[in-house]
Amino acid sequence: LVPITRHGRREDVYWTYSCSPIDGGAAGGGIGGALVVCTETTQHIVERASLRESEARFRAALKAGRMGSWETDHVTQTRRWSAEGMALFGLDLPGGIGHMGGENDEYVAALHPEDRHLAEHFRQLAARQDSFPAEYRIVRPDGSTLWLSGRGLVVEREPGGEPRRLVSIMADASERKLADEQLRLERERLRLALGAGQMGAYDLNVKDDTLWWSPETYALFGVSPVDFVPSRQSVSEFIHPDDRETFLQARAQAIDERRPFLHEFRIRRADGVVAWLAHRGQAEYDAQGHPVRTFGVTMDVTERKQVDQILRDADQHKDHLIAVLAHELRNPLAPIRNATHILRQTGLTAALATWCHDVIDRQVGQMARLLDDLLDVSRLSGGQLRLQRQPIRLAVAVDRAVEIAQPLIDAAGHAFSISMAPRELKVDADLTRLAQVFSNILINAAKYTPPGGRIALEVGQRQGQAVVTVTDNGIGIADADMPEIFKMFARVASLSNRSQGGQGIGLWLARGLIEMHGGSIDARSGGENRGSTFELRLPLIEPSAAVSPEVAVADETGASGEAPLRVLIVDDLRDGSDSLAMLLSGRGHTVQVAYDGREALRLAEAFRPEVVLLDLGMPGVDGYEVCRRIRATPWGGGMTVVAQSGWAQEDARQRSREAGFDHHLTKPIAPESLLALLRPQALGDNPSASERR
Repeated sequence: LVPITRHGRREDVYWTYSCSPIDGGAAGGGIGGALVVCTETTQHIVERASLRESEARFRAALKAGRMGSWETDHVTQTRRWSAEGMALFGLDLPGGIGHMGGENDEYVAALHPEDRHLAEHFRQLAARQDSFPAEYRIVRPDGSTLWLSGRGLVVEREPGGEPRRLVSIMADASERKLADEQLRLERERLRLALGAGQMGAYDLNVKDDTLWWSPETYALFGVSPVDFVPSRQSVSEFIHPDDRETFLQARAQAIDERRPFLHEFRIRRADGVVAWLAHRGQAEYDAQGHPVRTFGVTMDVTERKQVDQILRDADQHKDHLIAVLAHELRNPLAPIRNATHILRQTGLTAALATWCHDVIDRQVGQMARLLDDLLDVSRLSGGQLRLQRQPIRLAVAVDRAVEIAQPLIDAAGHAFSISMAPRELKVDADLTRLAQVFSNILINAAKYTPPGGRIALEVGQRQGQAVVTVTDNGIGIADADMPEIFKMFARVASLSNRSQGGQGIGLWLARGLIEMHGGSIDARSGGENRGSTFELRLPLIEPSAAVSPEVAVADETGASGEAPLRVLIVDDLRDGSDSLAMLLSGRGHTVQVAYDGREALRLAEAFRPEVVLLDLGMPGVDGYEVCRRIRATPWGGGMTVVAQSGWAQEDARQRSREAGFDHHLTKPIAPESLLALLRPQALGDNPSASERR
């Protein structure tokens, strides 16, 4: 470096000197002088310094960006690695020279097994283009995995176009890939959540009316992103006309008041299906307070709306049922109260007393049937009703049904006819439930036929099935009402103004019970005031099937004699226990009464009854506990203990069996049923009591 003055300015100039000797000639034979050549090399020196600085900056940038480079020479089959490139791969190569191709290729060996095929892919790209992107995983010697991302550059080609030298510049992209994967997972979770919740997202740019929908939103509206461009105008056309204005006003008001908005409305999807949507969102505002963006979610709430409607309908049905029940329960109470007043009058004739007894008995039976139906509805709808099926003669069930319905038929003055096929038709059925079905149909015919009408009951068989038909000439069923009559709480328009209108459970219950038997029920009518026909069908069983002994005598008249028994009645309802004591005493039984559990235990030990009629729901020591304590004594194992309860559900019966009861009777207990239970044959057939004895 030599300072000089050039063009009037001082400059620092780099020079390169070269010296050559000059021959002194023949005379002296020595060096005659020297040739000195001085060349200015300032530009060359500056450029070299600049290149070194640039390379230093490049290496610093590579290091800071966790980037590395290497050069591949296809002629020498070598790779020249930068220090940063070796650091990325975890390599330590003398002079930074590595191998290309073969088993010693450090680069290929480091590629992740699932990405190793990309080496051939990059070779094909290099053959076609000078620059190409690359992204792959490597496995370092310590076992850690890195994602690399960068480019390959072909810097020299052979005359035939094949790559000769290729430079690769790659960066550690592991953190970005991890962030990308987390973002992908978050988006996937959001997609799954939106799908599971039947929700779609949206984002509206208020200024230019560009509306973004998530894929789920397109699905909610039944349109494709390919065929439909969402906008405020196009979306509003989907909204049901009755809901459109209300929705738009509610959303605009919420935006003006700077609060989130939630509104539910109907849409007609592209396929014509009407759906309910819940639209929840909020707005974003600029510095002046103007809305610039709204975003949120839209959710399909059709199913909830349908459930809400079902609940509202059920609530209305409940209110209707309560009103009808009040009416139905008051109806029998009025004649019962009148009959009790008549019985207290002086000079009462035997005929009038008998009439009063019949009225009370008939009306109490009606109330009992109503309550039984309500309990059966609860059991049937809850899947808790169990049939006690056995081979029976169909005629026995029909006779029982006629016995139940006959008082109502006679009271209305109807002409009643029965046409019975051979009485040996047999079905596999629960006798009590089947009689209940037939009596429900007969009672309906009596109620919905004007006084003095005609009711016909026919029993026959057709194609291996028993067929029971009840026909009347009553008020009939309108065509519009026919699909509704077997639904629970059905309110048939043609019956709504009739004083005899029912609770809307009888036919529903009849159909449920008959279907549990494998049968079916249908109704026909010519229309209003043209009568009705109900046809019930049940599978027949072989005529040779043995009928249960209980059922075989079910329709026989008369009863075996009653032997006097010691009976203990336990009930905290004094009127009930005292009246039952009078009934049994009048039949010759020796009776004692207890009004609570402790008194019952004391009397049971002293009186040693053969039969205990025990109420379950007493305060203090209840009936279950009384029974358990009796069974725990040396003298209580052989007693017949009968539960009296207003609870008829199967779980209540199961609980009474577990406590040690032999029978479970549901209040109000028909006197004939109780007296039949006290017959010696019934008591002798009690297996549980026999086992305890």
